[in-house]
Amino acid sequence: MKTVVVTAAVMLIVSACFGQGMKDSSTVVAVTAADTVYAGVGESVTFTVTMTIDEGWHLYANGDPQYYGISFNPPEILPLANLTVSYPEGHMGKFLGEDVRLLAAEQTLAVTGILMVQPEEPFAFELELQACDDKSCLAPAWIPVPLTVLPKE
Repeated sequence: MKTVVVTAAVMLIVSACFGQGMKDSSTVVAVTAADTVYAGVGESVTFTVTMTIDEGWHLYANGDPQYYGISFNPPEILPLANLTVSYPEGHMGKFLGEDVRLLAAEQTLAVTGILMVQPEEPFAFELELQACDDKSCLAPAWIPVPLTVLPKE
């Protein structure tokens, strides 16, 4: 009988989670970027990515040693060399009593690289992040950031 009660309780918890829909961090962070840039081979490609974080939520700055900081990840095959990403610094705040560097509201990162070959098709970067409020965190999200590089006219 004990097994039946425990099994029923677990089934109720699981069905409640699926009924509410499992939220990940992409539900509270909107990401926008220019989808097309123009450059010739050997030229610099620069674009920005803007994260709009819902009120009451925050992200952790890139490189945070304690929490899941944002990361902008290139695709496996990348036609850009010397890729640099300038991350927003954010502001000092507290999470669960610890000092951390937080990103809130609207934040922008800048990406620059040298075009080595003219891509034949669009490619996508990935913005990795985890959103938290003052008590808990949502599941991490890996948000695709597509980019088309067209020849400079």
